[in-house]
Amino acid sequence: MPPTYAIRNTQYAILLVYLALATLFATTTPAWQNPDEPAHYNYVAYIAIEGRLPVLQMGDYDEAYLQRLKDEKFPAELSVAPVRYEFHQPPLYYLLAAPVYWLSGGSLLALRLFSALLGAGAIWLLSLCFQTVFPTKPGVVLAATAFVAFLPMHLAILSSLNNDSLAELLIAGGLLVLLRWMAADGRRLTADRIPHSAFHIPHLLLLGVIIGLGFLTKATAYILLPVALFTIAFVTTIRSFTIHNSQFTIHYLFISVRRSLSFLLPVLLSSFLFGLLLWLRNIATYGGLDFLGLHWHDRVVTGQPTTVDWIAANGWSAYWERAGEFTFKSFWGVFGWLGVFMDGRIYTLLLIFSGIVAVGLLAGLWRGWTADGGRQTAAIRDNPLNPRSIGIFVALLLLAGVAATYVWYNLGFVQHQGRYLFPALFSFGLLVALGWREALRPRVSFVVAGLLLLWAVTLGGMGLSAGALDKWTLLFLAGAMGVLLINGLLERIPGGTRLRPFLYALPFVVLLLLDAAIPFLYTMPQLTH
Repeated sequence: MPPTYAIRNTQYAILLVYLALATLFATTTPAWQNPDEPAHYNYVAYIAIEGRLPVLQMGDYDEAYLQRLKDEKFPAELSVAPVRYEFHQPPLYYLLAAPVYWLSGGSLLALRLFSALLGAGAIWLLSLCFQTVFPTKPGVVLAATAFVAFLPMHLAILSSLNNDSLAELLIAGGLLVLLRWMAADGRRLTADRIPHSAFHIPHLLLLGVIIGLGFLTKATAYILLPVALFTIAFVTTIRSFTIHNSQFTIHYLFISVRRSLSFLLPVLLSSFLFGLLLWLRNIATYGGLDFLGLHWHDRVVTGQPTTVDWIAANGWSAYWERAGEFTFKSFWGVFGWLGVFMDGRIYTLLLIFSGIVAVGLLAGLWRGWTADGGRQTAAIRDNPLNPRSIGIFVALLLLAGVAATYVWYNLGFVQHQGRYLFPALFSFGLLVALGWREALRPRVSFVVAGLLLLWAVTLGGMGLSAGALDKWTLLFLAGAMGVLLINGLLERIPGGTRLRPFLYALPFVVLLLLDAAIPFLYTMPQLTH
């Protein structure tokens, strides 16, 4: 079987396994036991029954009643109809879900599976994005795809009723159009030809339409606009100066700015045509310049813990400890209404893996600056618009933008939910795949194993002095060291390097197995009456 077909078939297999796991999550999670699910359901029901968009009003959020529902695990005698605080959300997801509501008779499971299907589309488009960035690195493509498909918290969110799945689908689609446009532009640069503007217009209009649909879906999708605009302007400038042999003159600067504007305007115009429909409606409905309805939402939804009050009551040290710990855990998996935790040993194992990936990324950066990375550096210098360079640039830019919005949101309210970072899963997927791949380079494996040994010795010494030895963490560290040492020695064993792809796939297989166990070990036991 040709390699290309093998890669594509593996992508299909990952997608099918995701759909099976998403169906498992959707069917086993008790009704309403996902964040904000009743409010999203009532939005869909309102459109399906009333035939018009809802308006958020005072009384649509009752903190005491909602807390009672959660505490009593949503008993059948308590209606979820009063939970309507998502009525300010953009309407596109709910409009698309309304026919599912009609056809299924209002089935929550059907609506969850609808979201899971949209999530499958998002994962597939992300996989195509990874393939665009690393067309000759199938291992990286498959590892990044497996990570976004099998990340437990991501799987739980995509298999619940909310508008995240459509927002991620549009973000992934926009990224794919942007990356392919730039990859084509880079090929024309290599050929020393300036592409005619007609080549760009359809792609940029499509990108603008996708961004505009994101405006109609969820506020988190707005991040795609600044990422696209900044990337287009930056790449156009780099391309202009490369064509003109890096001669920085006012004339070439003017040409670059003019070309950038010619590329940016189609994106802005086509996206704003969609956005205006929603913005004008919100301004007319909620008054002032509240074009997203967020200010009105903050007035209606009262009782949430503010950052200022939380710090005043608990102190800065406790705040940062909570921010780091809860963000990390809820990124990997905290289920229900963020009250169902996995076994602490699982988070420890995930922390060790995250540390290995981080060291691998640092090692990759170091290699890029040394003689080992000389050929790659020369290739980037000769063609700065190669897909790998631009893809990593977009990934870092997207991650920085999403992280900034996460920090900004938490300046007002204590919402350390790792799922809010999922709009940057393109970035996380690439970083995890690249970091783990770099950690499996033999020399890097020995270095990382040494760092894990230092961690184990330090932890063991502290545990002995305190009389409380953390045996499980020491066991996990020893296991990770064993895997890395075996990997480092594979080249000295005849045929040993054939095992490296299996070691590379190991973390993602573990995630898959963890996903299959979560409903039976955690969500059903803790959320069932």
